[in-house]
Amino acid sequence: MEQYLQEAFPRGYIAAFRILGNQEESREACQEAALRALAAKDRYDNSKPFYPWFYRILKNLCLDRVKQKKRIVHTPTEELPLQSPDASAEDQLMQHQQQRALINAIGQLPESLREIIELRHFQDLSYEEIADILACPVGTVMSRLYRARKALREQMKENLNASIGEKERYA
Repeated sequence: MEQYLQEAFPRGYIAAFRILGNQEESREACQEAALRALAAKDRYDNSKPFYPWFYRILKNLCLDRVKQKKRIVHTPTEELPLQSPDASAEDQLMQHQQQRALINAIGQLPESLREIIELRHFQDLSYEEIADILACPVGTVMSRLYRARKALREQMKENLNASIGEKERYA
């Protein structure tokens, strides 16, 4: 079980960060979820992948923390360190702007679409693992993911058009 937790922790941290938006809180949530998973290890079905089971524990824990603080689920206010340290300053700035635009667009999606994008593209889960987490058929996962990607493309276009319009007003 400890090996499964070590493998799940980095992905879990990213999932927690996307819900909580704070690095320290995300680390604490992962540690608490790991303790809960260890305490409930007799309820884990060894014939199924570990991460979806752990993710449900972590997600519920994060959502409980959000409710306790009377906050709403939001896009992170801090950035995940995704940039290459040897990239030029201009490249880092471009990466940062693109990352910020994507995070904002994802944050404007409804929760159900945001979650499916998170699970597939940020958690890199298979359709089967997502179906297990969401308790729905694989076909439903595929159609939701299609709708989520389409909505994300539209949101990115809207944000780009709004940004261009704003720049033209000040030019």
